[in-house]
Amino acid sequence: MDATEQYNDLIKKIKGELPLRALPVRELVQIFREKGHPITLKTELTLKDVHNSGDVSGIMCIVQNDKENVIACALTHLIFSPKFPMFKEISDYQRKREKRIKKLNKFGLN
Repeated sequence: MDATEQYNDLIKKIKGELPLRALPVRELVQIFREKGHPITLKTELTLKDVHNSGDVSGIMCIVQNDKENVIACALTHLIFSPKFPMFKEISDYQRKREKRIKKLNKFGLN
């Protein structure tokens, strides 16, 4: 199974669980704050939708901290509870994705 098929399989599974709750990583907290929405690392966000944006950006999520503050972010910018049934699958994706990003940054997109 290639990366695109893996992404699409994971997206289908996540969509079946929506809406989901997750915590933001530090970089996502900063983005919300820059947009005038003060959140913390402990602010629960609601994941409303997911999309495959390809190899460069990976799985993108639509999240919100309330009904008005909606933002798109990478799945790698969210932290899920270890009790969540898909925790291992998402964690595996995040780990592989972070390795892929490092490789892309080191060698370029080719």
